[in-house]
Amino acid sequence: MKDGVNYDRCANWNRDTSDCHLRWRAGIPATYPTTSGSANDKKESMVAIPLKDELALVGQLSLTGQSLERYQSLQTDYADITTNRFPRIDEQLSQLLADARGVNVLQLKKNLDKVTLLVNQTDELVQSVQEKLASLQEVDKQHREAVQQLEHKYQDLRKTLLAKNFAFGPSIDGLEERLGQLEGNFDTFTQLTQEGDHERAADVLSQLQDDTKQLDDLIDTIPPLYKDLTVIFPDQLKELKAGYQQLSAEHFHFGDQDIVAQVTAIEQHIQENLATLSDLRPADAQVVNERIAKQIDQIYDLMQTEIDAKQPVEKNLDGIAKFIAHAQNQSHMLLNELDRLGQNYTLDHHELETARELNEQLRHIDGIYQQDVQTLTGKTATYSQILAHQQQQEKDLEQIEKQQADILKSVAGLADEERQARDTLQQFDFDLHSLRRQVENLNLPGIPQSYLDYFFVVRDEVAQLATDMDQPQIDMERITKQLLIIQTDLDTLREKTEDLVDSSQLAEQLLQYANRYQTSHANVAEASQKASDLFEHQYQYAQALETIATVLDEVEPGSYKRLEDAYYQRKGTDKPHRTTKD
Repeated sequence: MKDGVNYDRCANWNRDTSDCHLRWRAGIPATYPTTSGSANDKKESMVAIPLKDELALVGQLSLTGQSLERYQSLQTDYADITTNRFPRIDEQLSQLLADARGVNVLQLKKNLDKVTLLVNQTDELVQSVQEKLASLQEVDKQHREAVQQLEHKYQDLRKTLLAKNFAFGPSIDGLEERLGQLEGNFDTFTQLTQEGDHERAADVLSQLQDDTKQLDDLIDTIPPLYKDLTVIFPDQLKELKAGYQQLSAEHFHFGDQDIVAQVTAIEQHIQENLATLSDLRPADAQVVNERIAKQIDQIYDLMQTEIDAKQPVEKNLDGIAKFIAHAQNQSHMLLNELDRLGQNYTLDHHELETARELNEQLRHIDGIYQQDVQTLTGKTATYSQILAHQQQQEKDLEQIEKQQADILKSVAGLADEERQARDTLQQFDFDLHSLRRQVENLNLPGIPQSYLDYFFVVRDEVAQLATDMDQPQIDMERITKQLLIIQTDLDTLREKTEDLVDSSQLAEQLLQYANRYQTSHANVAEASQKASDLFEHQYQYAQALETIATVLDEVEPGSYKRLEDAYYQRKGTDKPHRTTKD
């Protein structure tokens, strides 16, 4: 057996074996009964489907309208299957059996394809008819079940509206009207279902289910909203009114908040929202209810805020008064001190102006405090406002006292700074005279002009400092800057003086030492002459030192360093870091 061909059977046929090979090569099974039997079996399986009985069952449903038209179309299809397609299949199968005894292989293949296609198409039509008949039966079943379910649902809704009509308030009429409309549509659906017009009944059912759900939602959502509007909110407003009367009797006030007007407005909103419920608009009513609840909470909070503020306000009164008095006393002392210091010193950081501004802030704080005390005494106070004043006053007073302390600290050391400055000025003057005597004691032929210029600059700076210190009103900030500058310049002058002393003394010693080489070394004689001129007439002692030191190191290497080390050893100071060119 291969590809459906029974070679053994083909070989035993009472025909030429070449015919079997032709059939096999054409793709036609050699054993025709196997192929025709397959198509015949499929046809018999279709015949076995009880379409006639199913048509009869659906026909008993008394269909009308589009459903009836669908049923009639299925009847037509059934008639086509039984009176046309099945006979054609039988006829083609018989023809195929007859052709199988011939030798026209190609014609046999063509007829086989033709009967196979007809069988498959007929099978698809049979399946479609059967499915559609089942669908009509299922729709009829579903609709009849829906009739029962909706009937029970509307009975329950009617009972709910009758038994709990008080819970719906002004909405009850609209709900009953909705239910009446649903029941009318339900009657239409029931009639269409009984008549078998399931196509139209399906459309009615879809809308009926949507409308029923909407009514069900209304019945669920309206009662709690209506309860808020008729029970919860009115009870809360009643409590607020009583609370307001009690607080007013105890002399509580609420600033610019008109609680009576707010309560009246809420009552108006409640009445308006009842009308919204009667129009069956629970979503809109829910939004307004939430707004009303928030407004009521705000009034509760407003009253509670005043109640909570009373005790701390009364408790803080004495402490705030003492705080203000202490800050005012500090301000008075600070202004007096600044006025005194201002006569002797320049106050460069607006200390006096700042202190006056702080004093004015204290006047303002005290003014508000006094007004609050008057309202408390007159029983017209709004406690929350006074508490806010007190809290701000504490912050402001703390900041004011801190600024006062900072100002006082900044000026407290002016006298000490002046004493220190005068001591430093005296020391500067002493240092200048000391440096001058040190240079004069050298008995030099003259002083370099650059040194004199720098000396006079420092002397003038010290003189200017003395003048500034003798002013009736001293600017200590400027004095401090001058002290720093003079100290730096004086240090530089001291270094220049040391350089002048060292270079002149060393130059003089090296010139004396060079005398031993003048007769034997012409270059030493020439350098000695040049150095002497720089020393005696030009007062350039550093250049004179460099000139003679350079030639001595050429004649006697290391001589300059030896003489220099000996000089600083006698002087008792460390040798400065300089080269022979310094």
